[in-house]
Amino acid sequence: MKKRSLKVFVFAIIASLFIYVVFFDGLNKIYTKINAEAYGQYSISFNSEISKEAQGKIKNDLEKVETEIKRKRFIFKDKNSDFQIVWGESASIIPKYYVPIAHIYSVEDNFIPEKQKIYTYASYPENVLRILKEKYPGIIKVEDPNIFLDQDTKNVALVSFEDLSYKNKLLNFNGRYFLDDTKGGIKIGLGLNPLDPFVENIINTAIRDEISSISFDKTKLGTINQTGVTAITRGLATKINNSGNFGYPALKIAEFLKNTDLTHVSNEVSSVPGCLYRPSAMVFCAKPEYIKTLQDIGVDIVELTGNHNNDYGAKNNTSTIEKYTELGMRYFGGGLSTTDAEKILYEKVKDTKIAFLGYNYYDTMQKTPAIAGENRAGANSYSEEKIKNDIANARKNADVIILDIQFEECYSYPKTSASYIPCYKPLGYPDQASVFRKAIDAGADIVVGTQAHQPQTYELYNGKLIFYGLGNLFFDQTRWEGTKQGLILTHYLYNGKLIQTKLTTTYYKDDMQVYVTKGGERTYLLNLLKQGRTK
Repeated sequence: MKKRSLKVFVFAIIASLFIYVVFFDGLNKIYTKINAEAYGQYSISFNSEISKEAQGKIKNDLEKVETEIKRKRFIFKDKNSDFQIVWGESASIIPKYYVPIAHIYSVEDNFIPEKQKIYTYASYPENVLRILKEKYPGIIKVEDPNIFLDQDTKNVALVSFEDLSYKNKLLNFNGRYFLDDTKGGIKIGLGLNPLDPFVENIINTAIRDEISSISFDKTKLGTINQTGVTAITRGLATKINNSGNFGYPALKIAEFLKNTDLTHVSNEVSSVPGCLYRPSAMVFCAKPEYIKTLQDIGVDIVELTGNHNNDYGAKNNTSTIEKYTELGMRYFGGGLSTTDAEKILYEKVKDTKIAFLGYNYYDTMQKTPAIAGENRAGANSYSEEKIKNDIANARKNADVIILDIQFEECYSYPKTSASYIPCYKPLGYPDQASVFRKAIDAGADIVVGTQAHQPQTYELYNGKLIFYGLGNLFFDQTRWEGTKQGLILTHYLYNGKLIQTKLTTTYYKDDMQVYVTKGGERTYLLNLLKQGRTK
């Protein structure tokens, strides 16, 4: 018994010593690693493709970095260094992005190298051009790719993010849209060899100013979803009531619509307690509960230029506007009175300040009760002089001016459900193109028609964007193909500028639930808009 106890005792001592050694050896290794990271010094060299100017800037920043014991973190060598800063696509230090673009009227959405002629600026650095040439041997270096994009809408240019403009169309690349996912671009720049996240983080922190001045920073990118007509009434109301879900119209599109910094709707129908309506009525109201649809899509901004908000009296319009405010939604293009309706709405998205202006052209001309009065809620009236003055004031306070007009609608729908090209064009009488272009001439950055029950074409006029009509977002018009189609504009804003407006196409069937279209459905609508162009 005593011998067995002795053996157990000896074994316990040996096991304890083993655990002690292993444990403290592990701690020592961890401590050594932490100590090395905290106080270590690293030697750095540069790949020969990196310019002397770039090397000088990076050296200047890194030489200022010290460890906790006031020791320089980095020293520089010509060779045999711990790390080398290299040039290429593995860029993790000061990356620059190159993205595919086409003409703004291009119907194509995707960059397909084997099917498209590719151009790029000859002025880009040779080390950039080399990599682009390696990836796409057929790429052509030219002074200005835009000339070749104008010649054929199927041509593509690879440009740096800094050269991206709303005047061209950003294409998907590898199935990704760069402004939503940076894998939709070609990343070229500086990287670290061998890779070391700890050292890389120190370098990136030290040269942050260099990065922010020449590289895309997604934290500065702002987004706005802008939609067309919302009229949750009549047949759509019946669908909602039968479903038992007050958010029924948005079930298929809510996630998309609310996935931006701001979401805009142009709501034409006021809430009326106990609302009753006839299926074919032209006087509209909505049950107060239907506002859940707006909440579900994340509405931030309600445009009030519509001509049906006073259908059940200005008092119901007033209470509806007050409900928007209670829910944290802002409004423009209409209001509680003439003075309120004329107010410019300012919104800040990241580093960009936007001014929203809205006017009702049709009811101003017809002198209907839809227009706000001194003590009556309603839409903001239209006049060329008012627009000029408003834009001048907005320009003092905003980087980007979005101007919306409730124009006259196209009622020339065919007897069948077939698409009818005239309704995809700007109206000829009254002259819609003239009215919208005058707003651009007055200084607006974007002019949008929010009256249209079916999409209308778009154009680049004097270097600025015009969308003549976005069509229906939520409504019940299922008789005609055009009224079931819609457009959503996603505006991308960066460092105080509009850099891109993306067109998303939508559709609803007899169930009146809106969804984003792709493939043939999308191409079909884009081609109809193409046929409707004024030039």
